[in-house]
Amino acid sequence: MRLQSALHRFDVAILGSGLSGSMLASVLAKQGVSVVLIDAGTHPRFAIGESTIPHTSLLTLLLAQKYGVPELENIAYPDRISEHVCTTCGIKRAFGFAYHRPGEFFDSREGHQVGTNSKDENHFFRQDIDAYLFHVAVGYGAVPRQKTKVAALKIDRSGVAIQTGSGENIFARYVVDGTGYESILAAQFNLRENPCPLKHHSRSIFTHMIDVTAFQKEDNRLSVGWDQGTLHHCFERGWFWVIPFNNHERSTNPLVSVGLTIDPRRYPKTDSPPETEFRQFLDMFPSVAEQFAEAKAVRPWVSSGRLQYSSRLTTGYRYCLMSHAAGFVDPLFSRGMINTQEIIGALIDPLLTALASDDFEEEKFAAINRLQHRALSYNDALVNGAFIAWSDFDLWDAWLRVWALGTVNTEFRAMNALADFTATGDQKSLRGEALDPVFSDFEDPDYHSFFDRVVPMIEGVEAGTVSPGEAASHIFSMTSEYEFPIQLRSEALARAGWLKPGDRISQRDVDFARNGFRWALTNPNSRDLCATIGNLFRWRGHSPDPHLV
Repeated sequence: MRLQSALHRFDVAILGSGLSGSMLASVLAKQGVSVVLIDAGTHPRFAIGESTIPHTSLLTLLLAQKYGVPELENIAYPDRISEHVCTTCGIKRAFGFAYHRPGEFFDSREGHQVGTNSKDENHFFRQDIDAYLFHVAVGYGAVPRQKTKVAALKIDRSGVAIQTGSGENIFARYVVDGTGYESILAAQFNLRENPCPLKHHSRSIFTHMIDVTAFQKEDNRLSVGWDQGTLHHCFERGWFWVIPFNNHERSTNPLVSVGLTIDPRRYPKTDSPPETEFRQFLDMFPSVAEQFAEAKAVRPWVSSGRLQYSSRLTTGYRYCLMSHAAGFVDPLFSRGMINTQEIIGALIDPLLTALASDDFEEEKFAAINRLQHRALSYNDALVNGAFIAWSDFDLWDAWLRVWALGTVNTEFRAMNALADFTATGDQKSLRGEALDPVFSDFEDPDYHSFFDRVVPMIEGVEAGTVSPGEAASHIFSMTSEYEFPIQLRSEALARAGWLKPGDRISQRDVDFARNGFRWALTNPNSRDLCATIGNLFRWRGHSPDPHLV
């Protein structure tokens, strides 16, 4: 048996053994890289970032298959999580958005549901997911240093020298920072942008609770129960999240993740305890208050300052900041873990090449820095637009299509890429077609120019240069003119569960499906994309999920 505590020299040191650090460590260790995982804490522990979407899971599957780490596939599917990881996670069958006005009960005509396209997604109970991934990394050979604080860190031409709080000296050829907001490297090299240049402003209050009842259990006009997905209660300049871990028969977890995110310029932080402030917002929205009438917190409430932060550089000589160490916008639209997966995927090959050639010059990793800034900028504009749009339901109805148009197209393209790579092993299939993407290599090549046209429209509402009604009308007009080149291919659909093995989808089928998606995403009267998705394939005699039809 090798004594791991006696090892002091490594190829890569990863600071933080959460989801991002442990996933990266697993892949690198599988490739024969010597890795040390340094963390001031230990597992299990509380972490935020709990909701996945199809794009998240597709990127996870691509990492698992490309680098031969099948254990990562277990966190992409709810049934595999229950069987191989834990029974404490929830399922996600839809993004649910319920629009609220102060003092009024929820009008069910002002709710939206966007389905999770290919399969059920997940509500991660992060303390168990992160612990599982940490153990996977150690199983592949990563050396753990838990309860180990970094006292000093120095990078020079010879490598990375880390001194721990206990006096141990660890040497590595490269260091990756997965320590999140309190990034060690951001502090070390003064990388944070101050003041933060991001447009969006929000702060948050959150906890885990029990006895949170299902929303609108008896009067839901949409096809999926609100408790079967991630529920967003939206109101002017703020939103509540409700992420249940107890929403399917395999779960043994009674908890629900609950939070409130608000614009501090509209709702300045007070001296009130976080729970008191949370209850004050419940009092403003009677339908939301009903859902929390019996709810009880099971862990201390957390109240943040402004959530947004960014870094002028995210890569440098012998170092890289992972997604949440580099910057953050807002948990709306569940984009945090997508950004994390993209950075992991973008870093691995350049890092393996640098380790092999012993060349760690900054330009070798410049594309990762551009990717991080791109992802942050897109999410900033997207979420800032949502907060503006919540001033008027019609405007919000339009802006939601801007997000969905990019997301749905991208998910199907990523699904096709995964099917191609699985069938051929050709890495060219993973490049995507977008030469200048706004957020993903798999997005439709025309989406960037479309997004650049609609963002000034929504920001014009905030500036007072255009009315909400005019902006909504223009955005719907632009989405209706969009070509909507959604890609549906038999092999990808069969892999995802839409088709039976061996079934083929004809061009007539593709046209029918594309028209259905176009109607759902561009028609102001459509609210239920879950039903639209399911009905597209019901006529084929096969439904991928009875909850979606």
